[in-house]
Amino acid sequence: MTEEQEAELAALQPKAAQRKQWKQHKKEGDAKYRQARKAAADRVVVLEELAGRAELAEEQEAELGELQPKVAQRKQQKKEKNARQYQARKAAVGRVAELEELAGRGS
Repeated sequence: MTEEQEAELAALQPKAAQRKQWKQHKKEGDAKYRQARKAAADRVVVLEELAGRAELAEEQEAELGELQPKVAQRKQQKKEKNARQYQARKAAVGRVAELEELAGRGS
């Protein structure tokens, strides 16, 4: 390794370590966010069950009123995302079949 390469490596290593540390921090933050969203969805299920039996306290009604729209919005967003991904996969499969057919004719 040349001196120039060693100097470059020495300059880049801290940046790479910092990026790795940032990615780990982001991963942990994302996990906490997903856990909070799942907990909210689970809580809505419990509160809706209590509401069905007319056993909700005022605080619980307020909590349900706050959480329900958020959970419904997330479900809708997930449904839309899944539909977009399905359409993209379907288009890719169709394009592959089209290109394979063209390749077969060209041979």
